Amino acid sequence: MNKVKINKATKLLASFFASEGKICSEQEYINLGTRQPVIGSAIRYIFGGYRGALISLKQSQYWPPIEHLDKSEVKPVETKAPVKPILAKKPVAAEPAKVKVEK
Repeated sequence: MNKVKINKATKLLASFFASEGKICSEQEYINLGTRQPVIGSAIRYIFGGYRGALISLKQSQYWPPIEHLDKSEVKPVETKAPVKPILAKKPVAAEPAKVKVEK
């Protein structure tokens, strides 16, 4: 992607987050509607998605002034109890039918 577009978008996002006083989650950013500094389709085109935009922002020169606004914490992944395998029941062998033979 064009470095100029990346730089412009990260600069707009950084200034917006600084004015808002927080770094929005993806859902909060979508809910902004027309107040978005960079529209969602441009974020998808330039960065591949909102997550890519945040990664690019964190790697840019604009991150240190707004670093204190980042409240996102990595939530630990809840592990489920291991599932016990259900053993297949062996089919009951059918007894052969007794055939009466008449003489």
